[in-house]
Formats: sequence, C-alpha cells, structure tokens
Amino acid sequence: MYAQYFRKALLMLFLGFLGTTFLSCGKKGSSEINESAGTEKTIILAKWLEENGNYTNSPEIPSIVDSHVVYSMRNDNILVIDLRPEADFNEGHIEHAINLKQSEVIDFFKNKINPGSFKGIFFVCNNMSRSGYTAGVMRLLGYDNVFAIRFGMSGWDRKVAEKYWIANVSNQLLGKLESTVNPKNKPGKLPEIKVSGNTGYDIAMERAEEILKNNENYGVTIKEWLENPEAYYTICYWPEDKYISNGHLPGSVQYQPKSSLGLDMELNTLPVDKPIVIYCYSGQHSTYVTSYLRMLGYDARSLVYGSNAFIHETMAKTEPRPTRTFTVNLIQNLPVVSTEITEPAEVDIVKEEKIKVMGGC
Repeated sequence: MYAQYFRKALLMLFLGFLGTTFLSCGKKGSSEINESAGTEKTIILAKWLEENGNYTNSPEIPSIVDSHVVYSMRNDNILVIDLRPEADFNEGHIEHAINLKQSEVIDFFKNKINPGSFKGIFFVCNNMSRSGYTAGVMRLLGYDNVFAIRFGMSGWDRKVAEKYWIANVSNQLLGKLESTVNPKNKPGKLPEIKVSGNTGYDIAMERAEEILKNNENYGVTIKEWLENPEAYYTICYWPEDKYISNGHLPGSVQYQPKSSLGLDMELNTLPVDKPIVIYCYSGQHSTYVTSYLRMLGYDARSLVYGSNAFIHETMAKTEPRPTRTFTVNLIQNLPVVSTEITEPAEVDIVKEEKIKVMGGC
C-alpha cells in the first residue's frame, strides 16, 4: 500500500514539475512574441517604404526647390504651405501661402485638398528645418509632388535670413575636427513601434500622424551638441572621402548618403537606446533622413544648419554649390505680403542659374 502511495506521490510531483516547466516556457514565449511583434511592425513599415520608392535611398532625396523657381511658378497651380508661427507669417509671407501647424498637415492633405491636382506643393519655414522634416514625412507617404523651399524664408527674404541663416553660420570648430575613421556599431535589433495598423500603408500613416502631432522639428543646434557630444550617436552623412578630408565632428560615424539606411544595408547598426544626431552639409538633407528614422521608431534629430554651423569657411571653399553652402548672395529678396505691407518688394531674381529641382544635395 505504501509503495502504491509512494508511486502516486512521485507521479504527482512529476506532473507538477512538468506543469511548472510548461507554464514558465509559455510565459517566456509570450514575452518573445510581444517583443517580435513590435519589431515585426517596424520591418513591415521599412519594407513598405523600400518597395514604394525607397525614397531615403533614392536620387530624389532631398526634394528641395529654390526660391526663385517657386516664384517663377506663381501663376501656375501650386500651393505654398507656411509652417511658421502665426506672428512670423503675419509679418511677411509668400503671396497666397496658407499658414498651417505641422500637426494639421496630414488632415489637410486627406480632407481639405486634392494633393495630386497641384503642380507642386511647397513647404516653407524660417530656415528649412521644420519644412524639410514635414516634406520628408509627406514624401514617405507617397506625395511625390511635395517639396521644401531651400533655406526656407531665409532664401526668400533677407530680413528672415538675418535672424536665422546669417545669424547661425560660424567657423567655431575650424581646425578642431577629427580625420580618423570611427567604427559603426555592430548590427543589432531594430526599434519597436507601437501601432494598431497591420499593413505598410496603415502603419506609415499612423506613424506619420504620431511624429507630426507635437509640432516639433527635432533639430539640435551645434551649441546643444557641444554641451554633451557623448550623449548622441552622431552620423556624418557625407561620402567617406569628404568625411576624412574635410574632417568631422569628434566621435561621429560616416554613413554613405542615399545608400546606407536600408534593411539590407546598415540600418540595424543604429542604436535603439540612444539619441541619434545626423548632420550633412547644410542641415537640409538631414531633416529628411531624420523624418525617415523617426518613422521607424529611432530617436533621431537633425543638426540645424549642418556643417555650415561650425565650419562655414570650409564649406564655402570645398562645397560652394548652393545645395550645400549658404551665402548671402543666395538670398533672392523676393516679394512678401503682410498685414502692414501690401505692395510687393522689388524683385531681385537670379535668372540664369539653373538648379535641379529634386535631389538637392
């Protein structure tokens, strides 16, 4: 009898052990499924973006138009969307422009206009930081007639330029840059995004609404960067030869423009647990890259004014094209309208210079 009881007790202990083991495995598996589910949505989005134009790694990025080109199209069916604060807009804006908050753009496109009916939709802000970021988001959603105006209103009106671009170019880091190559991170995991959608388009739209809703442009100034450079994973978004010859911000890592940030490229070398700062020549291309990375869940920011903010003299010598270096002779001084000024200012347009509309870097 005791032997039978002993065998029964052993059997119960064994079954209890198995039950505990299976339960613990079930909990572990559930955790892994939740984790992969978050990453799975990121992969779905990244694949959808790559299959639908692969904009970030295409020749079209950044889609920027010069001020005088927009002015020359003023009698065409175009739309200018000014993203500046209302006070700035009222002080002086492009004729017929409408003033929207960044958070209002997607609803405006979906419910207020037929975007495809316009020959071009042009975003503008004071320096092209906010407008480039917003145009980047809309391009990723498939609106291929959307552009940002180069240098923002600073390229249109000298008064604005004096407060923004002219006031922020500097040579404070001349002779203080690195020329050694810093290694990229080893490949790791992608960010996890929390969305309800399951298709690439639905996820993209949900993410776009999320990253535009707070009216932020996610720019970092060189002053902010210098206060704590170790806090960021800093990307120099230049070709490798210029990364070495021109020098780069200490600790920054080089990523090849238009060919490095894809699923089968080097996207998974970016950290998911640290802010990322991207800088380019003028801080305009980097705003578009920032919008792409934030769509995918990275904590990405763009260095405002790019290299012009710390080695402007070097940029003027080695990258004199208007796509990469700001100079005062690029200010078009085109007409603006405001509540105080109704007569257009004297027009001073560069008539002979031909600049490509797309692929501004």
